[in-house]
Amino acid sequence: MSLQFSLNQTFTSDLSNTSSSGFKTLADKVTSEVNKAFAKTSGFRRSIVNSFRSGSVVTDMTLVFDKQSSVPSSSNAQAILTSSSTSLNIIPGSVSDGSSTTSGSAPRPTSFSLAALPLSLALLMVQLLAS
Repeated sequence: MSLQFSLNQTFTSDLSNTSSSGFKTLADKVTSEVNKAFAKTSGFRRSIVNSFRSGSVVTDMTLVFDKQSSVPSSSNAQAILTSSSTSLNIIPGSVSDGSSTTSGSAPRPTSFSLAALPLSLALLMVQLLAS
């Protein structure tokens, strides 16, 4: 499940570099606090920070669950995080599911496109061999 929220702190350029110490330090803090908030949620495994962006500090992350049926609704996930007392200083009203955001990353392939790829490559090979 994708989750996005803004932290009430100043964005610095090192937060956009996933290998910087600033990113790692803040990502560790965010994952620790989010893991605590969701610890009692059935099927919850862990959280992963995908990126930080400017706009205070916009956090894009993924929540990992045991199985699809364990994933809470977007509104329940927002309520869990909003009602938890964390030290993150989340800007009120900024918690949302990440599905409607544009993070600049490429869209994930669908099962149809993944199934069509080998077929397309096979047809291309046949055409190349025939000519």
